[in-house]
Amino acid sequence: MITAVIVEDEKPSMEYLSSLLTKNHSNIQVLASASNVDDAVAMIESNNPDIVFLDIQLQDGSGFEVLDSLKQEMSFEIIFTTGFLDYKERAMDYFAFYYLNKPVQEHELKKVLNMYVVKRTSFDVQKYMAFKNQIKAKNQIVSIIVKDQYVAISLKDIVFCEASGSYTFIHTIQGDQHLTSGNLKRIEDLIEDEAFYRVHRSKLVNMKHISSISKDGMIYLSNGTEILTSVRSKKKVLEMYQLYLETKN
Repeated sequence: MITAVIVEDEKPSMEYLSSLLTKNHSNIQVLASASNVDDAVAMIESNNPDIVFLDIQLQDGSGFEVLDSLKQEMSFEIIFTTGFLDYKERAMDYFAFYYLNKPVQEHELKKVLNMYVVKRTSFDVQKYMAFKNQIKAKNQIVSIIVKDQYVAISLKDIVFCEASGSYTFIHTIQGDQHLTSGNLKRIEDLIEDEAFYRVHRSKLVNMKHISSISKDGMIYLSNGTEILTSVRSKKKVLEMYQLYLETKN
């Protein structure tokens, strides 16, 4: 039997999730539920569940505060629930967290729980810290996986990102070349900053680091790199760079 605790501040959402588990997942036993940070911490510590369904946004705080307040080692797994469908979802997908968008759909719940049963992993604290930093410092840093470690890089230091198959090189003004898992599109979604623009199929450039652009579409970057835009993209790149300069003046 898999044991679970539900942390959800909206009673109808909590009751609905509990009913779905009772109806479709007889192998999961809900031990307790909580609607605020203090009760959630107490429930988790006293019940030692296998899974915690955790709402990110609570009325008196956040799911992050719940996890940060736990005194014991986190041997359970988290399934985040959230009503935010954009940035948090992309970040959770990048960090490979289990998550459910609210209102919870039966087929999505089944899929997530099937994945959990196959993997039966415990909560990864290092991954969680990187994810939390990514959410809280949106548009300031990007947390990426480099050689099985999570590295936080200031967006202002990124000159450009370069696709390398299913990986991406992140080039910084300090001269570092961080190779991270995840294709360029995933990194682009994670960064989500107006200063970054795809100037080529394989190049994502931080326009803050563009020194100049020639009429033939050659981009000169602050670290000395030169990138030739594709013929198809040249006009659009010039327009976007000009627009960027105008909005910053």
